[in-house]
Amino acid sequence: MRKFFGNKAFYKATLAIALPIMAQQFVTSFVNLIDNIMIGSVGSLALTSVTVANRVYLIFNSTMFGICGAAGIFIAQYYGAKNKEKCQKILNINLVCGFLVAALFVFALLIVPRQLMEIFSSQPVVIEESLKYLQYAVLTYVPFAFSFSIMMALRAVGINKIQLLVGVITVATNTTLNYMLIFGHFGFPVLGVQGAAIATAIARFVEMFIYMVILLRKKHMFHFSIHGLLHLDMSLICSMVRKAIPLTVNEILYSLGLTMIFLSYMRCDESLISGISVVDTVMQIAYIVFGGLSSAISILIGNRLGANEIEEAKTNSYRLLTFGVMIGIVMGTTLIFVAPVIASFYNVEDIIKQTIVSLLSIKSILLPIYVYNVCIFFTLRAGGDTFSTMLMDSGFLWCAGVLLSTLLSVFLDIPLVMLYAIVESCDLLKLFVATYFFKKGRWAKNMTISHEVVY
Repeated sequence: MRKFFGNKAFYKATLAIALPIMAQQFVTSFVNLIDNIMIGSVGSLALTSVTVANRVYLIFNSTMFGICGAAGIFIAQYYGAKNKEKCQKILNINLVCGFLVAALFVFALLIVPRQLMEIFSSQPVVIEESLKYLQYAVLTYVPFAFSFSIMMALRAVGINKIQLLVGVITVATNTTLNYMLIFGHFGFPVLGVQGAAIATAIARFVEMFIYMVILLRKKHMFHFSIHGLLHLDMSLICSMVRKAIPLTVNEILYSLGLTMIFLSYMRCDESLISGISVVDTVMQIAYIVFGGLSSAISILIGNRLGANEIEEAKTNSYRLLTFGVMIGIVMGTTLIFVAPVIASFYNVEDIIKQTIVSLLSIKSILLPIYVYNVCIFFTLRAGGDTFSTMLMDSGFLWCAGVLLSTLLSVFLDIPLVMLYAIVESCDLLKLFVATYFFKKGRWAKNMTISHEVVY
């Protein structure tokens, strides 16, 4: 049993790392839920339009997650090896890459916005409303890339509390501005979805400004340097690129896979898509455990690997896996009971409310399985086994979820809820794939020794 359960000191260390991140994500996710309810109160058209417009942002976010994930692998292990100079150089590379990716997405959204929206919806009224939202939402990409790169770097070395403060300020700004701009309070005009986009853009710039101040003050290990951004370490770039490519490709393929599944849901019943938007937002609250566990894994496993304490890293992996599943069971049970209450908050048709309850119940039942698979994903990533993460993550999604959803939605007249249940249940099979790669043990290696990179 000692293999799966740690002592008091272990859980104290885990919670010290995870709780600030979970608190930050809870605040963010809870406010996102409130924002979602605000947009939903305008009507199901507004909710559907924002959902469609944000599909491009989800792909961008996944790309950034892959790049920052690769940087986080090296930062965590170099921090464990007590090489802070290399940690800073990795952050510099990450900031430059993040800016270039954000600029590419902004360029695409400015040049062909309508064509991009037509990929996700065939209804002209939805497309027009989505374009109104995108006019201002496009301004969020660059500041988010900057902030996310710094946030993930701080998380990789266990500096988590400052992010909670930044998160609270950001979401407070976003929520207040949403209230004023969506509904036209305090003398502001009623802007609807455009108000939501403007509020998000302003909040993202506030967030970026705060992180810039943090770096300039040089009190949290990292600092901002124009010279460092212009003179990048080429040897580190090569090492990082080897990890970033499979991670980023995985994230892009995964987000594209989710987009394909989303299109399958649209084929089933486009009128219920707003229900999926609600469920995705609610589940962000449940997924706060992912953020906390990813940070704990990065430090308790990644740092140990960097310090060449391989056996301790393996022991920590089993204990974190068990801990995560237990939290998943508690959160899943809670969500089942509160699902009807959440649905009642939305000003939508009764059929959409029923759909919300059904989809939330499916997600809640499978939440412990999601947590298990995610813990293994982050464990493999912490050790640099990025090829295995790609196979078990995006590879499995395309071979199972995308294939099934496409075939069933094209050739059968299947209800949306039933298709949703089938696609989500694929994670039960993914559990066995994840376990195989975990037990294979290719992740349990130190990448800081002589700049060696694991393949």
